[in-house]
Amino acid sequence: MSPEERSMVAKKGDSTDLSGVIFSTHESGMNVSTQRRALVVFFSLRVTNMIFSEDLFNKHSPEYKSLEQRFLELLVPYLQSNLTGFQNLEIMNFRNGSIIVNSRMKFAKPVPRNVTNAVYIILEDFCNTAYHTMNLAIDKYSLDVESGDVADTCKFQACNEYSECLINKWTGEGECVCNPGYVSVDGLPCQSICDLEIEFCQNDGKCDIIPGQGAICRCRVGENWWYRGEHCEEYVSEPLVVGIAIASVAGFLLVASAIIFFLARTLRVQSTKGDSEESGGRQTDSLSSIENAVKYNPMYESDTTGYSHYYKRYPQLPSTSSTSPETSADFSSEEIRHIYENSELTKEVY
Repeated sequence: MSPEERSMVAKKGDSTDLSGVIFSTHESGMNVSTQRRALVVFFSLRVTNMIFSEDLFNKHSPEYKSLEQRFLELLVPYLQSNLTGFQNLEIMNFRNGSIIVNSRMKFAKPVPRNVTNAVYIILEDFCNTAYHTMNLAIDKYSLDVESGDVADTCKFQACNEYSECLINKWTGEGECVCNPGYVSVDGLPCQSICDLEIEFCQNDGKCDIIPGQGAICRCRVGENWWYRGEHCEEYVSEPLVVGIAIASVAGFLLVASAIIFFLARTLRVQSTKGDSEESGGRQTDSLSSIENAVKYNPMYESDTTGYSHYYKRYPQLPSTSSTSPETSADFSSEEIRHIYENSELTKEVY
């Protein structure tokens, strides 16, 4: 022990005590997490005359609570009487290896960087007296003491092979995080989902863990049927697949045919309507043009008048049953000439 450490520990009868002068490790560049951890000291010790039980993994089990209470009753009074500024003690977990007790003690003020040596001396003295006074065989060579601001907190976590310890960026302390496909229930070490959830894979599917990916289900496959889905929950048969495929194609063709029929009918109706309107318009325009030509053409009117005079020059013969062929021919030629002249006038109007 260095002279500085001797000045921090004073002898008081059979116990040791930390010097009343506790200097702070606070520095201007220290963040909140570091300040918080400067108040903490981690330590672990191994009890060799106790048998580890799986129930000690579960912090809610009666066995865990009973052993936790026993160590608190033994250690807290001893640490309070020997460490100045001691505030409380927390049993973090129990690990297999006889029984390894990982603990964390908190101080009311930031502790000096070399306080670990003083705490080590006090715990070593506790190990020497524990067997005679409390029937606890503690391996003093297993003692591990680290100050919170420099400690590897993952070393004091009970992470198993299915998990890894990660540092929480907010608290600065280690936490056990399960690998993909593994979960922790009630504080127990990480276990496979395949073991915890018997029905994870349905219909006799096989559950496997793929490292880095998680749990998957390998579904059963028959000659013309199989199961599929994330949990093998869906049954599929070959006839069913063929039927669905045929129905899908038939439905598609039916819909396509209906669309084509509807479009063709619509186009046909529109085309017929357009032709009717165009033909009606042409007939109306033609009749109107003829009527206007006949009504307003002065030449036509003069011809008609002339024709009337001409017609008067030949008195009408009495109507008989047999008409002269020459007379019928004359009237017919006049009518033909008149119609021809009207047609010529109509062309000129256009």
